[in-house]
Amino acid sequence: MTLDYSLWNAIVSTVTLLVVAGAAFAALRQIRQLRAQTTLAGLLKVLDDWRDPEFQRVMQYVRIELPAKLRDPEFLAELDGPIDALRHPEIHICSWYEQIGSYMKHGLLDENVMLDVSSSSCYATWQDLEPVIMRMRRTRGDALYENFEYMAARGILFQRANPDGCYPRTTPRIAQLRDHPVYSQGLHEAEPSSDAG
Repeated sequence: MTLDYSLWNAIVSTVTLLVVAGAAFAALRQIRQLRAQTTLAGLLKVLDDWRDPEFQRVMQYVRIELPAKLRDPEFLAELDGPIDALRHPEIHICSWYEQIGSYMKHGLLDENVMLDVSSSSCYATWQDLEPVIMRMRRTRGDALYENFEYMAARGILFQRANPDGCYPRTTPRIAQLRDHPVYSQGLHEAEPSSDAG
């Protein structure tokens, strides 16, 4: 029995198609893995910046000292021209959020992951710094710190979409596990005895 040339051609084409489809599937998996690694690396860098003692010192300044300084007309007037970063450390925080917001807007940081970690703190920081930004926009335009504003706005939308948080619905809460007899077995075995002594 001999195979017809067109049947042989169809078999070879089908096998070739399957090989190409398999290679494309493998490439897509690798791209997803690389994206996940990049997202994790980016998030870890953001968290490292956040935990930096100098960054935290400036955040404390923004939350504690800045509100009183914003009542000083001279302090506000300094925001209309070239800014002395030593006298206005809040600009460092504005710039940091501007950078993170830009990365998020362009997909270099995963928005859902970023906002799951930081949506409330980003919006709170925006509220603290909004008077500074609005004053600076009077002389520099609305594009100033627009990516910071974008991140804060996306954070508000994220919180509205997740009013009860992002805890996975398929995973019971600890309180539910404690109350269920099957799951609570062994939970109390490690507790110290009250008759020690």
